[in-house]
Amino acid sequence: MADPISRTGAVPIVTLRSLAETNCRQRKGGLESMTSPDEKTVQRYESVLGKLDEETRQASPSVLIAVADRDASVLQSRMAEGGDAGPPLSGGGLEAQFGEGLTGGDVWGWISSVFDHVDKNAWHPIVPPPNDTVGTFADAGRIVVIGDWGTNLYGAPVSAASIKRTGNYEMLLHVGDIYYSGTDKETKQRFLDVWPTSAGKVSRALNGNHEMYSGGYAYFDSILPKFKQPSSYFVVQNAHWLLVGLDTAHTDHAVDMKQVDWLKRIVQKAGQRKLILFSHHQPFSRLDKQGPNLQAALADLFQRKAITAWYWGHEHNCIIYDKHSTFGFLGRCIGHGGIPSPRKGAVRDADLDHRVGSVAWKRLSATGDSPACLALDGENPLVPGEEKKFGPHGYLTLEFNGPDLIEHVHLPSREKMAELDRP
Repeated sequence: MADPISRTGAVPIVTLRSLAETNCRQRKGGLESMTSPDEKTVQRYESVLGKLDEETRQASPSVLIAVADRDASVLQSRMAEGGDAGPPLSGGGLEAQFGEGLTGGDVWGWISSVFDHVDKNAWHPIVPPPNDTVGTFADAGRIVVIGDWGTNLYGAPVSAASIKRTGNYEMLLHVGDIYYSGTDKETKQRFLDVWPTSAGKVSRALNGNHEMYSGGYAYFDSILPKFKQPSSYFVVQNAHWLLVGLDTAHTDHAVDMKQVDWLKRIVQKAGQRKLILFSHHQPFSRLDKQGPNLQAALADLFQRKAITAWYWGHEHNCIIYDKHSTFGFLGRCIGHGGIPSPRKGAVRDADLDHRVGSVAWKRLSATGDSPACLALDGENPLVPGEEKKFGPHGYLTLEFNGPDLIEHVHLPSREKMAELDRP
C-alpha cells in the first residue's frame, strides 16, 4: 500500500465520503468483515457519520473538516495515517480511503479497535511545572500567537513561512489543536516538522482537545521535550508583564485545582505586573459556547479584575473583543490558523466596521455572555476552489515595549489587518 504523504508530498484528508462510502460498501457486502459489530459500535459509527455530515454541510466535501468529538477525530487520524491515497481534492490535500493494508478485510473489527484506542482513564497524566520558577523575556520584543494551526494545509504553511522570514521573536506560541487527534504521526508531519522554530528564541505549545483525543501522548512525550517545555502550563515575565499559558484541555474546557493553586501563587508573587492569560479554550464567546468552568475556577482573578488580556483558540475565527464590562479584561480569539472555517452568517450579515485590503472587520453587538466585538470576515484564497466560502486564516503578534503593548493581526502573507495599542 502506498503512503500518500511520501508518494505525493500532500497531506491526507479524511472526508465524509471516505467514511460513508466504506459504510455503504460494507452494508452491501462489498467488504468482508471477520467481525460482527455490536450495536454500540454501529451506533458510535453512525454518530460519527452524522457529525461529519453536519460539519460537511456547513463547510465543504473537499476540505479538511474536524469536529470536537473523540470518536470522529481518532477515526479520521487512523484513516489518514494508514489508508490508501485517493484522488486530489480541489481544496487541497489527498482524500484518504480505506485500503487492504489498513483493514485486512475486517472493517468493523478495525473500527471497534479505533473507538477503544484510548479511553479517558488511560490518558497521559498532566505534567505540572517542577517548581514555581518563572521564565523571562525581553522588556522590548515580539511574540507570535497562532491557534488551531496543526494541519500543514491552507494558511498554516504560509503563516509559518511568513513568521520564519520575519524572525527574531521572543517566543512562538501555539494555543493548541493538531488535527485530527494529535497522534504521533500527525504531531510530527503536521506540527513539529513544519513549525518555524528558527524564528523564535523559544517555542511553546498549549494542550488542545484534539491532542487529548489520542490520549495526549504525542503532546506530552514529543512536543514538550522538543520545545524544552517542562509542563503543559507555563509562565514568563519581564519588568512589566506576566504571561501565563494554561492547560484547559486535560480537564476539558477547565483547569484542575493544582493548576489553579499554582497560578494563584505565581500571580501573588508578580507584584504590579499586568497579567495576560493564554489557553486553548475560551472563557466566553460571542459565536460559540461559554466557559463557565474556567470562570468558576478562576473566580478570584475575575472578581478582582486581575487579568489584563486573554488569548485563546478552539473556535476557528479571529475575534477582537471590547473590554468585558464585568471581568475587565480584553478577550481575543485567535483560532483561525489552519482549519477552513465557513463564513458565519452572523458575521457576514453584521455591520461593517472597516475594510483592510481584501478583508473586513464586522461589528457584532454585545450579548448577556459576551462583550461587543470585531470579527474578521472575507474570502480565503488559500482554499483553492472554495475561496468565497471560507474565512481568512492568519495569526497575531504582540509587540511589547516596556509597559505598552501593541497587537498586530496578520493574514498568512503577513499583511497587517489590525494594529491595536494597549497600555
